[in-house]
This record gives sequence, C-alpha cells and structure tokens, in this order.
Amino acid sequence: MARRLTPAELESATAHYQRYLLSHGVKFTQPRRQILDAVLSIDGHFEAEQLLYELRQRGHKVGKATIYRTLPLLVDCGILKQVRFDVKQAHYEHAFGEDPHDHMVCRRCGRIVEFSADEVVELRKRLARKYRFHPITHRFQVSGLCWECATACPAALPLAAAKTNSAV
Repeated sequence: MARRLTPAELESATAHYQRYLLSHGVKFTQPRRQILDAVLSIDGHFEAEQLLYELRQRGHKVGKATIYRTLPLLVDCGILKQVRFDVKQAHYEHAFGEDPHDHMVCRRCGRIVEFSADEVVELRKRLARKYRFHPITHRFQVSGLCWECATACPAALPLAAAKTNSAV
C-alpha cells in the first residue's frame, strides 16, 4: 500500500526526522540523509540488505553498521514500520503519511497481501478502552496459504473447497 510521497511530504518527513534526531541528541549526518532518501524512494517492503544494495547502486558508501543503527531511529520516529513476515529477517515499510494496514503472508510462496480493516481498528480501540491502554500502533498478521498455494497443496484442498462454498 506504499505510495510515492509528494515533494511536500518528503520535505515534511525530512524535517520530522531532523527534529526527532535533534531531540535525541543524534546528528543528522550525510549517511543518515542518504539512508532516509533511499528509504523514502523504495516502494513496498524491504530488508536492510536491500537498502544497502540500493545505496551502493546510488554510489553511496554507507556502512552496513550505519544502516542497522539508523533503521531503528527511522522506526522510532514514525518514518518506517518494522514488520516480520518470517523468523529470519525484519522487513520495513513506509509509515509516514500512510494509512494503517495489516498483512496476510503465504507460508509457501511468501506472497504478502496488505489489507485495511475497520474491524481490526475497532477491536484495537475496544481492547484499549477495556484495559485502559493508550494505543499508538498495532501489528496484525495472518499466516497461511494464498489461494494458489492452497489449491496446489493436496492437504489444503478441503480447506480450499470449504472457502469456495462459503462467503468470506
């Protein structure tokens, strides 16, 4: 669901990040600027290694350690959202200026389906009220098999047939 930010949104995101770093006593260095620019130009989900590759393609000599130190700063200030689709690797996606959404992940082919559901947001609000909690964000993910993988897997055929016969 990531979309290209407008020039005004890019400027706003940069200013937001600079204020965040300043408030935490961290300098807005050239490598951090290069990482921010690269992150904001990537559509969709990405891993730290993909970001490193993107920066190298642009001719930037940003170290791997700098990337791994900067990504949490971008998450903490709300520019990025960290998501985990498996146990191996963290992925990142834009959060700044984006509507909240959740994910369904196919365990067989790795397909990621992004969705927004008012019911999930309403449940978060109800639970927060019940437990006197102030929610900032949430992470909801469904793991399973996409339609193609479910129909290709003999063990999942009863599941796929049941889905066909019932309204989803």
